[in-house]
Amino acid sequence: MPTQGFVPNHLHLLVRGHLQTPPREEAVLNQWLTELVEKVRMVVVAGPTSVYVNEPGNEGITGTVTLATSHAAIHVWDKAEPAFFQFDIYSCSSFSADEVLDHFTQFGLVSCEWIYIDRNSGLKVVAEGKR
Repeated sequence: MPTQGFVPNHLHLLVRGHLQTPPREEAVLNQWLTELVEKVRMVVVAGPTSVYVNEPGNEGITGTVTLATSHAAIHVWDKAEPAFFQFDIYSCSSFSADEVLDHFTQFGLVSCEWIYIDRNSGLKVVAEGKR
C-alpha cells in the first residue's frame, strides 16, 4: 500500500454463517488470515494471532490480524452442527465481498449472510446478500 498520495477507502464487511469443516488449529487459521490479507491487497502490521477457546458452550477458535489502519477478525463455534462463525474485515483498500466470501471455500462454506458498509462519510450499506 503506497503511503504518498494514498486515499483510504473505508469499507467494512460483516459475515455470519456456517462451515462444514471449520478451522480448529491456530496455525491453519493464521495461514488463512495471512492469505486473505494478500487477497484484499492490504498489509499486515501485527499478527495474525489465533487462539482455541475451550470454555464450555463457547468452544472454538478466534483469530485476528491487524492491518495498516484496518483489521480482520473471525470467531468460530465448532461444536454447532454445522459450525457457526462470525467474521468482519475493515479495510482502507478497495475489495469486493466476493473476494472475501470465496476465501471461505476451504472451510466448506455451507451458508452465510453478509452486509457490506461504506464508511467513507457516515455508514452506508452498499450491498448485502446470502450464499
